[in-house]
Amino acid sequence: MTDYLVDILNEILGDSRKHNETKGQIAYDCPACAEDKDLVGVTDGKGNLEINYLKGYYKCWACHIKNGTKGALYNLIKKYGNKDLLNRFDLVKTDYKYTNDGEDEQVIISTTKLPKHFLKLNEFNKGEKNYKAAMTYLKKRGIGQTIINKYNIGFVNRDELANRVIIPSYNVLGEVNYFIGRSFNDWVKPKYINSETPKENIIFNESLINPYATIYLVEGPFDSIVIPNCIPLLGLFLSDNLYWYLQTKAKANVVILLDGEARAETMDLYKKLNTLHLYNRVRVILLKEKYDTSLIYQKYGERGIKNILSKTIKLKEYN
Repeated sequence: MTDYLVDILNEILGDSRKHNETKGQIAYDCPACAEDKDLVGVTDGKGNLEINYLKGYYKCWACHIKNGTKGALYNLIKKYGNKDLLNRFDLVKTDYKYTNDGEDEQVIISTTKLPKHFLKLNEFNKGEKNYKAAMTYLKKRGIGQTIINKYNIGFVNRDELANRVIIPSYNVLGEVNYFIGRSFNDWVKPKYINSETPKENIIFNESLINPYATIYLVEGPFDSIVIPNCIPLLGLFLSDNLYWYLQTKAKANVVILLDGEARAETMDLYKKLNTLHLYNRVRVILLKEKYDTSLIYQKYGERGIKNILSKTIKLKEYN
């Protein structure tokens, strides 16, 4: 049935700009935006009209305030389609009742707790077992007390998370929403034990992000703590939650700064982000193979980080 729904939308709005079949989310150029720009027979090419055909609503991120371009999907088809398409839509539409409750709530807030035996890496805990080992591990990575204090980095010396450095994450309310536990002994496996909270539900250390300054995207927490205003992807995948956070909250540029070996993933991420509100505000930094920001900081310190941040480019400059 969903294939028929998409066919109807394509017939009315033309080719889609992106499509997440799992979530029933699809984007098109907005006809209302084209009308505002006096475009006849062509679209504005922005892809700002988002439709969820499983939940039955639509919204243009560019003109919904000015033109009221949001609401029940039935009304969109009625406005821009014809009687035949409306009848076809009635036959194949998903069984839903449209509501705008939560329609704009794209970002999920999740909470969790710090590990039971979490200890801060400060003078008060200097006599605790494994304090010295944790500090030695961080020092080896070039991480000093200033960064430790800023990110409330700690350690655990017993139970499942024993012998691990803990980097916690805090949501916009200042509540713990995730943590990563990294073994400071190379022979301990697995190297990482993380919070059970689904990582796709959180914005890592959102409490420290300034949406009005350039936001950097990196792969892991150890990459992020040495870069200003930085969010780790916790891998190479951009979650829907983080995508919408950046699209709706970021007021300056967003810079993709993945590991040097992740060139293809950098290009894919750029193409996904450089749409809607972020169009023409996405940049990339391309590192050499086998380099990441954590390693650069470890080898060259703040000077090395400043050097790579100066190499921000538009993707078209690279191509």
